[in-house]
Amino acid sequence: MMNPNPAQFGGTFQQAAQQPKGCWGRNWKWLVPTGCLVLLIGVGAVVALIVFGVMSAVKSSEVYQGALRIVQSHPAAVERLGEPIKDGWFVTGNVNFQNESGNANLDIPLSGPKKSGRLVVQARYEGGEWLYEKLDLTPEGDKTISLLDRKLRGLADEDELDVEAPPPPASTSGQAVSGGVLDGKAVSKPQPTYPQIGKAVRAQGTVTVQVLVDEEGNVASAKAVSGHPLLQQAAVQAARQAKFAPTLLGGKPVKVSGVLTYNFVME
Repeated sequence: MMNPNPAQFGGTFQQAAQQPKGCWGRNWKWLVPTGCLVLLIGVGAVVALIVFGVMSAVKSSEVYQGALRIVQSHPAAVERLGEPIKDGWFVTGNVNFQNESGNANLDIPLSGPKKSGRLVVQARYEGGEWLYEKLDLTPEGDKTISLLDRKLRGLADEDELDVEAPPPPASTSGQAVSGGVLDGKAVSKPQPTYPQIGKAVRAQGTVTVQVLVDEEGNVASAKAVSGHPLLQQAAVQAARQAKFAPTLLGGKPVKVSGVLTYNFVME
């Protein structure tokens, strides 16, 4: 039998001998980078899940939610950022809690209709509650303000308080009489409940509430005119429950305008 001559077949046998067998022979060089890519994606997914879990735990913590409520209701923050104020997702910092004690250091991104900003929070856990030592708000393009600052709390020195409120506009029943400070004239003056949000920032001081007492001795309207913003609502609610004996002028009962004061002192 004659042996075939490769030249007679145009090099067919030579090409067949050089061609790798199977797909692995053709694509082995792609296995390493593909494996690395899959590994990186897997590691990235695990890291993302860990970060997501940590941030979720921080954002749901009592100290975080308390700080968020304070900034959302603080007049100085609302004035600069607008309302409503919302928190962002990428929070930095940590919350440590162990054996009935703890501390927190947080940097919270915020946004509002007017502008965005950041809130730096420092707090410690003591006596069964979180006490805030630092609540610094930095609006975008503006200077940093402390939400615990005395001036921003609305606290004023005693000599700066206008304790005698001007009389309100005349009503159909006649002009109200200015009664000045009405604390000693109240038949009943319930004390306000110390709000938890006020305790959290250790808010203290005097809240002055302007009231209008009707002819029957009931408080017809009440409005806070000074005092810590986080304590004013509690004082107003208490003032609305106050009772007075009817004030007579010329033998006829009249309306009286004046102020009630409420002192909030941390125990």
